[in-house]
Amino acid sequence: MAVHYCGLCRRTSFSGRRHLYSAAHRRRLQEALARLQEEVAAARAAAAAAAAEEDDEEGDGGVAVRPYDPAEHDRRVWCLCCGRGVRRDGRRGGLALPQAGLLQHLAGAEHRRETARFWRENRAEAALRERFLVPAEEYERFARALERALAAHQRREEERIRQMAAGIREAERRQRETVQAALQVGEPYPALAAPRRGAGTGLRAPTGTGCAGGAGWRGAGGGGLFSIPETLSLFPESYSASNGARALRGTFG
Repeated sequence: MAVHYCGLCRRTSFSGRRHLYSAAHRRRLQEALARLQEEVAAARAAAAAAAAEEDDEEGDGGVAVRPYDPAEHDRRVWCLCCGRGVRRDGRRGGLALPQAGLLQHLAGAEHRRETARFWRENRAEAALRERFLVPAEEYERFARALERALAAHQRREEERIRQMAAGIREAERRQRETVQAALQVGEPYPALAAPRRGAGTGLRAPTGTGCAGGAGWRGAGGGGLFSIPETLSLFPESYSASNGARALRGTFG
């Protein structure tokens, strides 16, 4: 009795290769091929849309280039013929290229060889095999459209950066004009005529100078001269109309 292991059904059959013609094997084969065919059809539709835009010189190639998101664009498609997972989307720097990875795999020579082997081993319908392959010419047109889409995206990014730089320069120009206009108005507050004196500045009589002669008094901090009325105004609590002269002599005598 021949023993045969079927990788598709994941079971060992003791009927040999006759298992490949059984109803259970044919049903599992059709279900697996249907799942793969959905992915292949979506990839070929993207390639067809890109090819339709190839003759448009003003277009962007018909390929939607998007920012790369690992949660969305790291998805893999199980290739039943090759027995391994294939990355669906391609990547170029920080950009994701939808369907580029799967299309490249379907157009490769390795996938074509493995598809022929799978069809032969599983006795699949020969007329369906071409549905799971991408012609080299079709992929080349998609690759050209993809390069055009990347170039168009780069132009848009450069234009956006130029607009941002122009906006920054305009904001700086308005700021400079505002500052210059404020400076041209003049001093916002009048300058103080009298010199400033810090706290604790006292008065002392200059050498060889007396109050009787009408000379002024110099501050200890090196300030300007003060007349007697100005000195009286500094100490209003020490003077009155009746004893001003006597208080003055008591203070500076």
